[in-house]
Amino acid sequence: MTVLRATNLRKSFGGEKVLDGIDLELRQGEVVLLRGENGSGKTTLLNILTGNLEPDAGEIHYASDNTPRTYRFPRRWFQNLNLWDHFRPEFVAKEGLSRTWQDVRLFGAMSLRDNISVAEPKHPGENPIMALLAPGKSKKREEQIDHKADAILNQFGLRGREESSGDMISLGQSKRVAIARTVAAGANVLFLDEPLAGLDRQGVNDVFTLLESLVKNRDLTLVIVEHVFNQKYLERLATTDWLLKKGEIRRSDVRRQKHISVQDSQNDHLHSESPSKLAQESTSRPAWFELLSGEKAEIIDESLPRGAGLTRIRRPDRWRPDAEPVLEISDLVVKRGRRTVIGLDEERNESGFDLTLHEGEIAILQAPNGWGKSTLFSAICGQLLATGHIELQGREISQLRPWERARGGLVSLPSDEFAFPSLSVEDTIRLSRSSTNLSDSDIRFNRRRMSSLSGGERQRMFLRIATHHEAAPIMALYDEPFAMLDAQATAVAIDQVLSATRDGALLCLVPSSSISNSSERTQI
Repeated sequence: MTVLRATNLRKSFGGEKVLDGIDLELRQGEVVLLRGENGSGKTTLLNILTGNLEPDAGEIHYASDNTPRTYRFPRRWFQNLNLWDHFRPEFVAKEGLSRTWQDVRLFGAMSLRDNISVAEPKHPGENPIMALLAPGKSKKREEQIDHKADAILNQFGLRGREESSGDMISLGQSKRVAIARTVAAGANVLFLDEPLAGLDRQGVNDVFTLLESLVKNRDLTLVIVEHVFNQKYLERLATTDWLLKKGEIRRSDVRRQKHISVQDSQNDHLHSESPSKLAQESTSRPAWFELLSGEKAEIIDESLPRGAGLTRIRRPDRWRPDAEPVLEISDLVVKRGRRTVIGLDEERNESGFDLTLHEGEIAILQAPNGWGKSTLFSAICGQLLATGHIELQGREISQLRPWERARGGLVSLPSDEFAFPSLSVEDTIRLSRSSTNLSDSDIRFNRRRMSSLSGGERQRMFLRIATHHEAAPIMALYDEPFAMLDAQATAVAIDQVLSATRDGALLCLVPSSSISNSSERTQI
């Protein structure tokens, strides 16, 4: 049974064709792996199929429930006068389709129970008149929805976290909640945008097991966009391969293939082992680590409390034995509410966090999801209140505001995207006061809106801004800088990062699965 069919879909941005006559068919029960290079249009296609972006031309037919609906584009102006026939996400959701995002988009101040309950169709909160006229009935319905939400959280391995707020759980748990919310909304077709991105091995295993259960027990149809480095984990689950290249879709049935063909030479061997087995294997250093360290660098691995580790890279072209400290952190304690996140020892006693980095040093802090990497990032940048001391080149900055720390030489690139979606790339770069040049060769890219960029394109742009700061950074702090980049883009980004931080220190925060953590001194 076909649940979705699209014909001749076309989409351009600023005269540049992204989708050029896409034809596709999605069948019930399929698990589709949507692949393509960065900027090929994967996220654009997902946005169109889920009603978040209108194509320039084409036709989309939805038939996943008992009320099939067809949209033809471009739509005439009078069609929007019909309040029950708009092409928007809420109308597509009524057809049984839902999606998750690269950035998880939970309601941070709401409990996990409420994050699930809010997706329930015909929630009493959508009808304030009924709540006023029949408060008893509305309250009883809300209680039923809350019980259902608790049951879903239990099924998704989150029992006991019903009252936890959306900003107090790990990334892996957040992604499970986001998927749970689509299930609560009654979706039978899920579009998942990089569900494994940023997860450690245990997180990958948890999310994969969840997706496998949804396919087997709920007969859900999945379309998954995933980073090339994570595609190997999905091989055993995928039934269909969609390759998006030069604006066109090439479809193949992977059940007839021994392996899925992958466009990147770094991922042309896909493992058939289950994620649980992969999670038990030791990890080798990824390609980006070798590019960052270069040849003959001194590599020092240090253990940190609660499963974290720090890898110091001392390249001979940057490091001097008499290098002065650049960043000195001592007795740092960061809390979220009453819970201490940074500053706990192995026994979870509050002892304070210490860290020192020197001129020319490259450091990589790897830690499990939920350890507090992003919290540490925010504390160093001045976005969170903390106790203890933070010194930048001998100057105490603990009491300085974020922009004062930036003016003092601290450059930061968060993993979360803080960009205005309606602004163009050109306006975003100018707003950041970056010294990067807006060359004629990039004119089409520069005129595109931020909301139209793929995850890899946005990451390249943010790195471009961070590495062309108007003043040479004393200290650069990057949170998962290479997470959405392919091999070619990673190599370019690393050259930019090394050039921009030549005289300062660099600290990158990554999941613990990204590089090995042997707590031994090695030299390569």
